[in-house]
Amino acid sequence: MSLNNLILITGRTINQGVALEGGKTTRENVRAAGICAFDKNDFIKLNCLAGTPVKVITDFGEVLVYSTISEEGPHPGIIFIPMGPWANQVVNPDSQSSGTPTFKGIKARVEVVKNAKVLDAVQLISKLKESN
Repeated sequence: MSLNNLILITGRTINQGVALEGGKTTRENVRAAGICAFDKNDFIKLNCLAGTPVKVITDFGEVLVYSTISEEGPHPGIIFIPMGPWANQVVNPDSQSSGTPTFKGIKARVEVVKNAKVLDAVQLISKLKESN
């Protein structure tokens, strides 16, 4: 199953900050920042269980993250990935001379990938280094 015509936003979360206290390679960090939060009704359209891996695809890249239902909302058509290595794979790198990439308002689509493995931060960065 997939969803098209979504808008991706990113930002910091309290859960992300707490998880980082244990280190960037912990399972807690992956579960806090390697996620994509959906509007409840959009999540129903995905037809999967919370925690199922999904591939988020933008014009700038793609990344596997765990799916979750947002506690905020309603916000149909808007998905959220916490700032970090996972979000960095799909945001617009053009800083428009500001030094900061575009972290909000990115067109995206999502595909359910039930048997995929979401990489931790070090694994994700190592994979990127290998592909360059």
